[in-house]
Amino acid sequence: MRGGGFQLNDGLLIAASAALYSGGMVLNDFFDRNVDARERPERPIPSGQISPGLAALLGGGLLFSGIALSAAHGRVPAEVAVALALSILLYDAGLKGTLLGPLVMGSCRFLNVLLGMSVLWPEGALWLAPVAMGTLTLLITVLSRDEVAGGGVERTRWIVLLLAGLGAFVAAGVGVLSARALPENQTFGLLCAAPFLAYLLVRGRQNFIPLWHDASPPALGRAIGGGILLMPALDATLVAASAIPLGALLVLALTIPAAVLKRWYYLT
Repeated sequence: MRGGGFQLNDGLLIAASAALYSGGMVLNDFFDRNVDARERPERPIPSGQISPGLAALLGGGLLFSGIALSAAHGRVPAEVAVALALSILLYDAGLKGTLLGPLVMGSCRFLNVLLGMSVLWPEGALWLAPVAMGTLTLLITVLSRDEVAGGGVERTRWIVLLLAGLGAFVAAGVGVLSARALPENQTFGLLCAAPFLAYLLVRGRQNFIPLWHDASPPALGRAIGGGILLMPALDATLVAASAIPLGALLVLALTIPAAVLKRWYYLT
């Protein structure tokens, strides 16, 4: 899009993404407060550390802040931010436990990636980034439905097969992105993307293939956490395919703080 260029006001969208994500987490606890009172009374709202009203105000304020920051960048980012905030509210307020829950969660991730890309509206193969990330999120969310009680191996195998299909889709998309980024030298884009793609596919196989024979809660928990940690690798692969190797390395480096924080915070 800009060949990896970053403008100062793009930081507004980074801050907007953080505000929208944080607002969604706060509102998730607000809407889950009655369930948490029974199952996890130590959580901030049931334990009385924070009142429901204050939590609702904080979560709503963060969503509004995300929209306002996006609007400061431009009209299109503001429109995407509004759609993302509505998706977050729909998920938290009632759709999370329904059949539509994983789809809405995938839509949240799709719109989150699109928010960053809205500085220059994506065309053609560039849609691979939000579509791939949204699909990965959808499939991981489906897995998380069985994280507590465990799931049937047959159902889990279907998810593994769909994840393998997503990997093939991304691999094919790398070639298309490389041709688009540097039509006169597609080989350079492919060479940039090759190590990132190899890492993504190998780690993905190692992470999800155990579910072919084991759908127990511990196995699902490990796969879900590992799948979340694969998200920077997916983004980095697509950035590298666009012939921006330094940017791809910076994106992949986000795996490091995520892996460190995983020691203290459960990824789900």
